[in-house]
Amino acid sequence: MTLALAALALALVLGAISIALQWRAGVPGRIVESDGPVARPARVLRSANYGIAGKPDYLILEHGKVAPVEVKPTRQSDRPWLRDVVQLAAYCLLVDETHLHFAGYGYLRYANRTFKIDFTETMRAELLRTAERLRADLAADDVDPDHDDPRRCARCPVRVPCGRPVTG
Repeated sequence: MTLALAALALALVLGAISIALQWRAGVPGRIVESDGPVARPARVLRSANYGIAGKPDYLILEHGKVAPVEVKPTRQSDRPWLRDVVQLAAYCLLVDETHLHFAGYGYLRYANRTFKIDFTETMRAELLRTAERLRADLAADDVDPDHDDPRRCARCPVRVPCGRPVTG
């Protein structure tokens, strides 16, 4: 009996935490994957078709369909930033390929508001063109970095394939 009560108490606490996280994320739906303890641990999603991989901050279930959520907790803007939309588009592509019931959109959460971004065919095509251009740049010998900030180079995820030494 004590074990059953402990399990019930744990379920209630986890449910409360899940509701709090959902409220904090600022999006509707039930969180089904996250980096936190209240849902199934988030996993890296991979597209064998397009060679893209990524892990959204959350996956939510809304009206029986799955949508990715990307949270930028310190960013404040009345319009979504293009680079954030491209990142969310990549997550939408991944969810579309890895889940049977993709919602057709994702959410971008800033400190001051949440944007619902539709994943259209135009957005898909532009994302795939961008990915191809990035791959071509990585393979090219003559592409200069687009900045001179050694702090950014030190954190850059393509620093190793880039081969440029971090200076400064």
